[in-house]
This record gives sequence, C-alpha cells and structure tokens, in this order.
Amino acid sequence: MIAFSLAGGRKVRPLFRSNHWPGIRKGGMINEKIHYRLPLKLINSYTWANLEPPAKAILPVLGVFANREGKAWPGVRSIANYAGYKDMRYIRLGMKNLIDNKVITRKKQGRHYVYYLIDIAIWKRGRSYFPIYKSTILKRIWAKLTASEKSLYIVLGEKAKVNAPDIIDSDLHASGHINGIYKYCKFAGISRWSFERAYLGLNNCSLINFWEDEDIYTYGVYAPQ
Repeated sequence: MIAFSLAGGRKVRPLFRSNHWPGIRKGGMINEKIHYRLPLKLINSYTWANLEPPAKAILPVLGVFANREGKAWPGVRSIANYAGYKDMRYIRLGMKNLIDNKVITRKKQGRHYVYYLIDIAIWKRGRSYFPIYKSTILKRIWAKLTASEKSLYIVLGEKAKVNAPDIIDSDLHASGHINGIYKYCKFAGISRWSFERAYLGLNNCSLINFWEDEDIYTYGVYAPQ
C-alpha cells in the first residue's frame, strides 16, 4: 500500500474499503432515481472554482429540488440543513454569490423565494455531467462534507470516466486519474494542502476509492443514492 504524504511531512495510509454507500448497482449502473445532473461546463469554465464555499454547498441542493425547467422552491432552512450550515448568514452569502456569478436567479413569491437555475447550471442532452442524487442530499451525506471535500468531489466526479474497463462488475460509478494536481486544484478552487486533506477525507467517507496496487492518483468515484 502506498503512503500518502500530507503537507507538513506527516504520512497517512489511505484506506481501501469494500464498503460503500447503499443503493448503487453493480457495474456502476445508476438507477433512474431523482438526481441533479451537474454539467461539466460548470467545471471547465472555472465557474465552480470561483464560487464561494457556501455557494458550492447550496447549488446541488437547489439542483435536486429543481424541476426540468430548473425551477426550485425549497425553504431556506431546508437549504441550510442540507448544505451543512446552521448560520443563515452563510446561506445569504452563498445565494448572493450564485446570483452574482450568473448561476441562479431568484424571485420572491409571497413570503418565499423561488430559485431558477441559469443555463450554465442546467444539463443539456449530449453534454457530460455528474449525478448528485436526491437521497445523497436528504441523507445529509453532502452536508457532512467539508468545504474542500465538496469542491473536490464534484471535480473528481466530472473528470472521471463512466463505464471504464477497470470498474466493470464493481460498485463504482466512474474512474479517473489525476494527471496534474494543480490543475485539479484550479478546477476545484482549493489549495494543494486542501486538496490533499480533501482527497483523503473523501476516501475515508467512501465517496472515492484509491487503487490499492497502483498510483494513488488513480481513483474510483461512488455516486451514492
């Protein structure tokens, strides 16, 4: 097993587990359950990287509650709960950041807000995406991730390949290889130190898995349902 060197010189051995989040079919095939198809364009345009942590936490929450037209109307306290925040100031900051970056718009109807995903945040047929399942949000799997883990998980999922030969007959959704750490840091909008911590953290909570006998930068991604 390869030891993974963290910033500061401390080394941690990555965990290679057989356990995983329930609900994923064999062979990486995904059930047709409610999910948000987060577009690859959001990553490649560096829009995702430029979002503040609360905005990154909020977007998938709005996405899983949105209809086909990108319209969503979850309550603000539900958004805070599923995004992993108790302080409502972060939710206000995140919403403003999403609006300022032209990812969503918002209109008030009565006492409540209705949110609309804008083009860059809406998947279109023929384009690549990474699925965020509604149960991942409702079970608060997403909420419990750190800000850096949220940032990196989406990038790893978007850049991985579905139906790759090395994941056939496995529980993985996709597999990928990090061929440039700083490039992934740039896509995620995090530092190298944050990357290392987040990469280990995602493995420890079974959202990604390293290849035990190969380069640890070859990974598999779970898309929990």
